[in-house]
Amino acid sequence: LIKPVHLSDENFAAQWLSLPYEKKTFTADSVKYVTARGDFVRSKSENIIADTLYRMSIPYRYEFPLEVITEDDRRIKLHPDFCCLNLRTRQEFYWEHFGMMDAQDYAEKAVAKLKLYAHNGIFPGRNLIISTETSTQPLSTKLIEKIAGEFLA
Repeated sequence: LIKPVHLSDENFAAQWLSLPYEKKTFTADSVKYVTARGDFVRSKSENIIADTLYRMSIPYRYEFPLEVITEDDRRIKLHPDFCCLNLRTRQEFYWEHFGMMDAQDYAEKAVAKLKLYAHNGIFPGRNLIISTETSTQPLSTKLIEKIAGEFLA
């Protein structure tokens, strides 16, 4: 009889995190925030999400490249804000934070991105997590913890 190898959660996470990838570059004038894990992120809100994931021991990759197919059959590369791993189910989730939803151009681009995800079989609540904010409705750490706990813990 063959006994299947089952990696411990710790080893599975380490293997998942060790996959090398090319990160998006920061321009010289880009604002950078440093997370508790030591990553550079592009906004205070992404910093809050990254620090929450780290604090909750949820493995994540920041801006991990994802190849998708557009509606006109072109292959393009996206960099979702986070690619997260639910260790219990060993399922990957993409997490997009849309932080300027009160800006019309930004909101329209967000909707187009969500359509692109759907076209590629990536759906909110199944394998895509979405968080949003506006200037009058800022990101809540408690909400991020609740979302992370629901999908990733």
